[in-house]
Amino acid sequence: MRAFAKFSTYCSFRNCRLGMLPVTVGIAFTLPAHAAPAAADSTGTHIQLSPARTAGTPAAGPTVADAAVPHAPAPNMLPPLTSRPELYGNPQLLELHPLPPAQLHQGPWGVFNTNTAAAAGFGTVGYYAVSRWAEVWSGLRHNQNRIDWADPLKYIPFNESGSIYLTLSGNFRHHGFYDQFAQFGAVKRSPSYRSNLRFNLGADLHLGEHVRLYGELMNGEAGGMNYYGYTGRWRSKLDAQQAFVEVRGRLLGATTGIMVGRMTFLDVPPYVSGGSVYPTIPYSWNGIRGYAFWKRFRVDLFDLTLTNDNPYLPFHDQVGYRSRLFGAYTSYAVPQFTFLGKKSQVFVDTFYLGYLLASSPIPRQDGATFGSQAGSTRRDTPGMRIWGNAGPIEFSAGGMWQGGYFNAAKNGPARPVSAYSFNASLSWRFAKWWGKPSIGVQADDASGGDARRGATASWGNFLSPWVPSAYYLDISTDLGLSNIIDIGPLITLTTSPNTNLMLKAPVVWRNSVNDAVYTSSNTFYSYRPRGGAYTATIPQGSFTWRATRHITLSLDGEYLFASRAFTRGGATSGAYVQSNLDFTF
Repeated sequence: MRAFAKFSTYCSFRNCRLGMLPVTVGIAFTLPAHAAPAAADSTGTHIQLSPARTAGTPAAGPTVADAAVPHAPAPNMLPPLTSRPELYGNPQLLELHPLPPAQLHQGPWGVFNTNTAAAAGFGTVGYYAVSRWAEVWSGLRHNQNRIDWADPLKYIPFNESGSIYLTLSGNFRHHGFYDQFAQFGAVKRSPSYRSNLRFNLGADLHLGEHVRLYGELMNGEAGGMNYYGYTGRWRSKLDAQQAFVEVRGRLLGATTGIMVGRMTFLDVPPYVSGGSVYPTIPYSWNGIRGYAFWKRFRVDLFDLTLTNDNPYLPFHDQVGYRSRLFGAYTSYAVPQFTFLGKKSQVFVDTFYLGYLLASSPIPRQDGATFGSQAGSTRRDTPGMRIWGNAGPIEFSAGGMWQGGYFNAAKNGPARPVSAYSFNASLSWRFAKWWGKPSIGVQADDASGGDARRGATASWGNFLSPWVPSAYYLDISTDLGLSNIIDIGPLITLTTSPNTNLMLKAPVVWRNSVNDAVYTSSNTFYSYRPRGGAYTATIPQGSFTWRATRHITLSLDGEYLFASRAFTRGGATSGAYVQSNLDFTF
């Protein structure tokens, strides 16, 4: 394994200040780590189902007999891009035009393939998927569905029937970041230019209709000028990002499967986790996952530990035992209906998420600033989410309660936990206007704690440790969904068949003035705001252009207007710009 050569380009990048591109151009280009080019048109009024099935046919697994019906697509057909894939699970993506198999590579999940298959729990799946193993390319056994130079790599049959085949995948991305005052000035007060590169190669071997093996190698490099925070998953030598075996079949009338090994996991609401956006290496988990799909109901059971990728050596990632995620997720697809003359689909999700974290410090009062109380925590988080579309109305509403305990380090006292979170968005799709805009509002309320209370008193801060989707609240991830109340407008606009614009401007307060301000990874600022709960206003925008079927460019930007109370505590307002280049096959 150690014989893998390291590309000289990457050797030089580590020490040669990768910030030359963002310094010269002001920006660079890529999609976030959990993103993949979307392949669904979100501006129509049709609900997209599995391409080879109707809504009334239960899913049965990707067998040869289930291969997509041949179509004769135009040779230069470009998958439409009308909304950012990072927003998977948000209502802005719900309304989809049916697409031919050459443009859509979803699994046999029936009605749960609505919303680019986000409802199925494997991340979005369009032309490409967030998790590459969620793509199904068996339709390429029909030559009529081959439209791209990379198609010979996507379906390599090993037997006459084509049931044993290999799919190869790859991704190269570059992120460029400009922070005028990074993290409200907490890190550096002079401008910071960060640049990181990542490539990954995947192989998906299907051994008939019941067994498949998936493996993925990934390498990440990071540098820049005046950069900061490059620890852990920002830099990684070549290693196994994913490696698992999956067994699938029919049981009790459902399509069931078990996955064992190292894998990505996205079967949570986007305000809980988006797979981790910006560190060069996204989250990967080790353990077991089991799922079952019926016609209108699915269930997912999981027990996973976060991969420990801190050793900066090739093929040294380990199964980590300091962060554990376990629980169950269910989803019920309400029968489709028509409202205001448009097809509609609503999902009712219920779930339980358990967290065990060996290190999860909480704030403590320390004069004019917040200090840190080291400790571990267990969190038990039952919740519910109702989301979908009713005609032109696109919505998501969810709530969670969180119990458990916090144990102070060095055999310190234990504190019970009682916290909550509510998350909602509501939009109206103007399908007949230019750009088919979706115009609405988003609001969140996550409880905070009280640092004044004693060492054994109940702690009320809602813990959200695994990075919600950056495009849910704050592109820079400088603010997160703990101790927060926010509300603001949300607009998405399809400016052309392959470009999209998203605009939003959340106004943010602290839920508790006796708790700190938190980032998206649930770390907190030592700044102690003085003078009120109002924290910041963050106008932001994101523009995406799909240049070709494989190349996507995007530009994001925002300005963080810190409140007077926050600046009195030491924070600084500043601009943030991110630019992105993503090549995928």
